[in-house]
Amino acid sequence: MGSPHSRENGFTLVELTVTLVVFMIVAISLFGLFTSLVRSTIIAKREAVATSLATNEMEYLKSLPYDTLAVAGGSIYATNPLPASTAKTLNGVKYTVKTSINYIDDAYDGCFNYGSPAATQLYCRNYPPPSGSPATDSNPQDYKIVHVTVTDKSNLKLAQVDTQISSRVSETASTTGAIFVTVIDNNGNKISGATVTVTNVTITPAANVSDTSDSNGTAIFYGLPPDNGTDYIITASKTGFSSLTTIPAAGALQPTYPSQKILTQQSSFVTLTLKQQAANSLIVETVDASGNPLPNVKVYIKGGYKKYTAPADTAYYYDNLTPSDARPVTDASGLTVLQNLTPGQYIFCGDAGGTSCTVGATTYYAIAAVPYGGTNPFNPVAVPSYDPAAPPVTFDYSGAGYMQKVRLMLTTSANYPRVTSVNPSNVSKTGGTIGNQPFTVTGTNLPCSSIAASCST
Repeated sequence: MGSPHSRENGFTLVELTVTLVVFMIVAISLFGLFTSLVRSTIIAKREAVATSLATNEMEYLKSLPYDTLAVAGGSIYATNPLPASTAKTLNGVKYTVKTSINYIDDAYDGCFNYGSPAATQLYCRNYPPPSGSPATDSNPQDYKIVHVTVTDKSNLKLAQVDTQISSRVSETASTTGAIFVTVIDNNGNKISGATVTVTNVTITPAANVSDTSDSNGTAIFYGLPPDNGTDYIITASKTGFSSLTTIPAAGALQPTYPSQKILTQQSSFVTLTLKQQAANSLIVETVDASGNPLPNVKVYIKGGYKKYTAPADTAYYYDNLTPSDARPVTDASGLTVLQNLTPGQYIFCGDAGGTSCTVGATTYYAIAAVPYGGTNPFNPVAVPSYDPAAPPVTFDYSGAGYMQKVRLMLTTSANYPRVTSVNPSNVSKTGGTIGNQPFTVTGTNLPCSSIAASCST
């Protein structure tokens, strides 16, 4: 028989389990604290190394001639730009040293002509100019601001150093010019964070500078060599938006978004409109005159940004036959899809509906292009903008939603009646019946004229 005090000589299974659980909780907490302390120590050591790297890089930059202070891909035009990023490995750790250099216009000697008082106040540092300063600064490149950051392989910023560097000689009148680029959306709102690039291959060395639009949607490029031709090409892009590049004039045709010239001590002002777009843009459904699917159709499509301002000209930035044949081909169900189209109007099978929609060597003519969404019932068809705050109704293809779907009715008969538009596209009534309603149908091979009495129906 056991002693009445035998229970005090050990632990029950429940007590042992509880003790182990408590011990594990304490151990895990201590391990987490230890891990955090180790990580903090590692980061502190890396920050010290990064600070040294940033300081050394800055001292190196300060030792260079002023005119050489420009980085590749930055906003300052230079003959031999410095690398914008370098990698260094110390004690098995990879550090990336990034450098950006930009001009600053300071109000101490007046401000450059920025086009408006509000823009001048924004971009001329230490505004307003002191009493007695020139009314307009002919050389806004007063000094340069240098920004050096050091990151690790996870892109964690470990160090940052900034300084201002000025030329050792007195400021003289500039023999260069500037380009001011403003990026907006199709509602007129300023777009910040857009990548803006300015290139010109006709000068030596060729210009290739870039910057990011600020909170006012603006990127400024100073110190660009004069060029009387419209050879400065500007490109703007941002994730989730369409991209846009300026183009030169074509004879008498003036571009919607023209490339620029640079005159000495003058500025060019450019506004580029980017549109919010979805990756999945358009489903094309090809059918014959009876509505049966048409497979293997190469579909000619153009649209998006209009190239030139002339209303009668229908050259567009997107044209899947120019400069190379990139026409999509419909599958066995008569379907094909297009991605990353700029929101806007799209035309199918050419302006008159009879160009470059083919199956093999056979030409197909567009009877009509009828969209599933929107109010326009015929060709051209609108691909809408994408608003993340108000997702639109989309059309399904293989489980993915597309911004627009169009039924493209085709025929091999060149004489078949083809409809381009109907105006008005719809009518409504508030009680009673609709009386005589005039409307206009445009197209090709239509069986009546503009005189209503000549139409059988």
